[in-house]
Amino acid sequence: MENATKALIIAGGIFFALLILSLIIYVATAISGMADEQDKNTLAKQIATFNKGYEAYNKSRMYGTDIITVVNKANDNNQKDQYQVTITVYDTNGNKISKNFDGLKTQIFECTDVQYNEETGRIESMTFKQI
Repeated sequence: MENATKALIIAGGIFFALLILSLIIYVATAISGMADEQDKNTLAKQIATFNKGYEAYNKSRMYGTDIITVVNKANDNNQKDQYQVTITVYDTNGNKISKNFDGLKTQIFECTDVQYNEETGRIESMTFKQI
């Protein structure tokens, strides 16, 4: 009878240890999942902030000064960030304008295309046309 009591105590101890170990693993997994979710939320906010800075120029009518601003913004971004943004500007004849936007400050433009990167969700190119 004494051996049976010891065996039950040992079995209960093992069961209790397994229960505590399972609880520790469950809590560690839950905490890890929360950290991953927080990282995803932070990344989504960063992408939204990045895109918002360019989506402000997705308009049907804007002045050349806005075009100069978005071109400068993209150039600054391309020097600092790994995510490159391409701005393409066309005149009324469909010719690509690549330099000297100063003469276009009072001209009217429209945003004709915005492309998003499929992997990152960030804006990767914008196209503007002089009206």
